[in-house]
Amino acid sequence: MKFDHILFAIDFSDRCSKLNKQVEWLAGQFNSRVTLLHVFETPAAWYWAGEGSYMNMECFNEIRQSAEQRLKGYAIDLPEGRVERVMAQGSPAIEIMKWVEEHMVDLIVMGTHGYGALQGWMLGSVTAKLLHRAECPIWTDAAVSSTPSTPAISNILCAIELTEEALPLLRFTRELAAKFGAAVKLLHSVPELETRPSRYFDFDLHRYLVESARVEIGKLQRQAGTEFPFSVSGKGIASALAEAAKDTRADLVVIGRGKAQKMLGRFQTHAYEVIRHAPYPVLSYSLSQQDHISSSCSAEHLCQSAEDVPLLTGSQRS
Repeated sequence: MKFDHILFAIDFSDRCSKLNKQVEWLAGQFNSRVTLLHVFETPAAWYWAGEGSYMNMECFNEIRQSAEQRLKGYAIDLPEGRVERVMAQGSPAIEIMKWVEEHMVDLIVMGTHGYGALQGWMLGSVTAKLLHRAECPIWTDAAVSSTPSTPAISNILCAIELTEEALPLLRFTRELAAKFGAAVKLLHSVPELETRPSRYFDFDLHRYLVESARVEIGKLQRQAGTEFPFSVSGKGIASALAEAAKDTRADLVVIGRGKAQKMLGRFQTHAYEVIRHAPYPVLSYSLSQQDHISSSCSAEHLCQSAEDVPLLTGSQRS
């Protein structure tokens, strides 16, 4: 396993800067090159509301130049030769996706927060869009303010669902644990609430589903070549993970993105819920990572209704 190229999406917020230590640690572990990408977001009204003739271009250019200077001066403890500073202009989700697809990014590191009164319980829209579209793993940390300043991964908690994603997720987690020298525990959820109607019949559906899950996980582990200890919880996956992470002193939660990447899947998926509430960093794996190649197809699909704005590289176009 290699994360040769890490993309760190920055917005100059305090929460963003608190992710620095994690980026530095990850880059050190994998000897990665790091792209610091800031997207200067042009107000939508200036594009679509016919207000172009009223915009103050002098003010606009001053704000953009200020952002370029902040990007140039963004402090991160990595050799400068392994850091590229890039500023793009447009929609954050679109521009990040374009860079990921065109530059073979292996890992995205970004914040999760919403804004205003919604901050803390709403997943940021940019993060949600990338979870849906990006083919590479995404590292997020909703509880970054309480994360130790010096990261270390000794215990990994992996949430497994019995889908086509399960086997590659096990193999991914096995390689990750080998790289970090970490112990792994698996967690599967069979919410008891969803099986309550069975109590009115002479059949314990919940017990049956739990036992079936244990058998299936055992088969999957044999196929993956793993022997991770695992448990099956009767709680919802987000609650079960939060509780298990505390009990096992997990340093990292690994999940699949599942329905988050299905064209007709629900917007609010287990992945979003887990990422919002996890007390530790979450590394979300995409099944598409198996065939991850350099291609702009996804970004072009995402950008088809947006204006094509060229990337501005801070180190070259300031």
